[in-house]
Amino acid sequence: MTSIRFIAAAAVTVLAVAGASTAYAQRSPEYVAARAAGQVGEQRDGYLGVISGGGDISAMVRDINNKRRSVYTTAAQGKSTIEEYAFTTGCKLIRDTKPGEKYQGLDGSWKTRGAGAPELDPRCP
Repeated sequence: MTSIRFIAAAAVTVLAVAGASTAYAQRSPEYVAARAAGQVGEQRDGYLGVISGGGDISAMVRDINNKRRSVYTTAAQGKSTIEEYAFTTGCKLIRDTKPGEKYQGLDGSWKTRGAGAPELDPRCP
C-alpha cells in the first residue's frame, strides 16, 4: 500500500502538469458537452469511458485515453506499473467528479454523482 500512496501523490503532481494537449482535450467544447450530457464518464481504471453516443464520442474518448496512457506511462517509470498508476489516478478522477457527472461504480455499472461522495474502490488512497 505504500507504493499506492506514493503513486497517488505522483498522480496529482503529474495530472497538474500534464501536457497542454491533454488538458485542452479534456476542456474542449466536445468533451465538456459529452460529460454534461452523460455520454462519457470516469472509469475506475483511470480512463474515460463511453456511455452513449456515436463514433465522434468514441473517437474523442480514444484520443483522450491515448493521452492519459502516455502520461501514466511516463509517470510510472521506475515507480510502479502503468496499471497501478492509472488506478490511483482513476480514484482521484472519480473523487473529483461533480454532481450530475457519470463514473463507474464498484459493480462496473455507470453511476451518476449525487450531492454526496462518489462510490470509491476500498483500495483507493
